[in-house]
Amino acid sequence: MTLFKMLFPQPRVRGLLVIFALVSFGLASTAFLEIYAKDLEWTAGFYSPGGSNDGWVQARYKPWGLIYEYGEIPGIAVAIGALILFVGSSLGKASARYKKPCLVVVLTVIIGPGILVNGLLKNCWGRPRPIDITAFGGTKEYRNVFQPGGPGEGKSFTCGHCAIAFSISAVGAFFPYFPSLSIVCLGSGIAYGIITGVARIAQGGHFPTDVLWSGVVVFITIAFLYYVVFRIPDEVQDSE
Repeated sequence: MTLFKMLFPQPRVRGLLVIFALVSFGLASTAFLEIYAKDLEWTAGFYSPGGSNDGWVQARYKPWGLIYEYGEIPGIAVAIGALILFVGSSLGKASARYKKPCLVVVLTVIIGPGILVNGLLKNCWGRPRPIDITAFGGTKEYRNVFQPGGPGEGKSFTCGHCAIAFSISAVGAFFPYFPSLSIVCLGSGIAYGIITGVARIAQGGHFPTDVLWSGVVVFITIAFLYYVVFRIPDEVQDSE
């Protein structure tokens, strides 16, 4: 048993602590990026005034263009695979213990990228995209994460492509049954989310903080479903 489990034996408490840590990490990282102007600086590294594609010269270069066109497919495929396994488990074709982890994967994609990111944040927060602000040839003023402009002012916050990419990490819900595979998928989801984020920044679609919060939102969703809603650690402990 790890020290974390020993100190906090109740899975729900561990889940809430994980969520608190994620929110704290997001806020602290955002504050750092804003205070030291890294959000704009890192984005500006991909912008060339007067260049092709309105200055975002790498927008259609490989692999960035391919990621924009097809980058959501892996996350969707993982969710479909989990849904198929869930049906198989429900019909007795696979172990019933896989049902809850499958639901974590499927609901993470629906709730994280679907409802929270694309449904609420992008439509309501009102942050202009890099390509739309005056610093990069646009007409709108830059807004940091803590300055939402409201509906109609922009859809930069947060990044939808990144959110679906990070969602691959939801396969980590199978950790009690397939530890090695879960760790690989968890790491792959983080790596793929970051790569997708670089692609969207290079295309003038998002700022680094948009990518950061897509990851935070998705991992909060995973933690909430895993620890609080389906209480998978509780089920594993009861079966031991």
